[in-house]
Amino acid sequence: MIALVDCNNFYASCERVFCPSLVGKPVVVLSNNDGCVVARSNEAKALGVAMGVPLFKIKELVATENVQVFSSNYELYGDMSSRIVSVLRRYAPEIEIYSIDESFIKFDGVPDMVNLSSQMRSIVSQWTGIPVSVGLGDTKTLAKIANHKAKKKPSGVHRTGTDSIVDLVDLPVDKIWGIGSKLARRLRSVGILTALQLKNASSALVRKIGGVVMERTHQELNGFRCFDFDQPQPRQNICCSRSFGRRVEKLEQLEAALSSYVSTAVRKMRAEGSVASGIQVFINTDRFNKGTLQYHNSAAGKLPCPSNDLLTIAHEANRHLKRIFREGYAYKKVGVLLLGLAPEGLQQLPLFASSVRRKKNGRIEIKVKRQRLNEAIEEIASRLGKDAVTLGLMPRKKSNPYESPWHLRRERLSPQYTTRWEDLLLVN
Repeated sequence: MIALVDCNNFYASCERVFCPSLVGKPVVVLSNNDGCVVARSNEAKALGVAMGVPLFKIKELVATENVQVFSSNYELYGDMSSRIVSVLRRYAPEIEIYSIDESFIKFDGVPDMVNLSSQMRSIVSQWTGIPVSVGLGDTKTLAKIANHKAKKKPSGVHRTGTDSIVDLVDLPVDKIWGIGSKLARRLRSVGILTALQLKNASSALVRKIGGVVMERTHQELNGFRCFDFDQPQPRQNICCSRSFGRRVEKLEQLEAALSSYVSTAVRKMRAEGSVASGIQVFINTDRFNKGTLQYHNSAAGKLPCPSNDLLTIAHEANRHLKRIFREGYAYKKVGVLLLGLAPEGLQQLPLFASSVRRKKNGRIEIKVKRQRLNEAIEEIASRLGKDAVTLGLMPRKKSNPYESPWHLRRERLSPQYTTRWEDLLLVN
């Protein structure tokens, strides 16, 4: 059996953990730059707040119904997600982290899965404060369907088998995991409206409509496991970009933003033990603002040699940015893409490059010094936070050292209770 553990209204639940007064009140969490609703508590859903609705469209509802509105606190949500996964690993060693709030667990051979799931759900709630639902099924697709049912049950646990007619008969095809609106329209055009009808359809018809991928979903509905557990694989590319909180026109501000994104991308790459062979930088204006001049461009190139050195990559990124920057535009986004990632030590070096660096005339060569510098930066960041050491291109304001014009607009941000010393809760 496979279990899908899904955190209920995850972002909103994280906000409630450290502020119990929010329990029972409508809570919504906004997207980047406080634009649209990306998470809702059950109370907010009951008020009719739709997923993805822009904040300005529900301002009146927020005021009249006392809806609590928060900016996305990614640092808090990411840390809480890691804590939940650490609890789940106590119950099963084989876990696939599907998203920040969902994990698949392989329960093969477990005798009493429903009882174990209830116990696991209780411990997660007790140790982290986050409510979760557990769906059980022979396949990932059935576990997904079971999880929808589990959210509506007081126990928070539900099992769906291939013979669970009641779970499939009323489930629209567009609610099945892996079937989007386009495939759903094709299925409806031939009279397949529900999960049960798709389960009972012929494999030939399903494959004709949606190819091999939909045929696998069809097989999963019939209890044949087609989507196995995915093991984390090193990425081949890493992209880091954000939309600005305010329009940026100066090159210096774009350089500061790009340096921050390069630092984040390199940190991820080094954590995976990889090096990059190339880099791409891109900039965009706001394409939705038709009243302003529009401009977008990108520049890419190979690094002098495959590297994960922060200073080398930051230098190359800044050089590409200067190539494509044009004055007179209000920029909305800048980003960096690290290309051609490969495990460190397996990359192809230039003909006259040496992978062995030795002391020369009693002095350590620059590359060895750079390696030690990168290690020192990572050590400081792990102890004091990622903003403890930054590149010189990232100026800080004295009034608020963590705010710059290019930062995300997060005017309703809650404290980072678990990742920042200044935000730790004080108990008297």
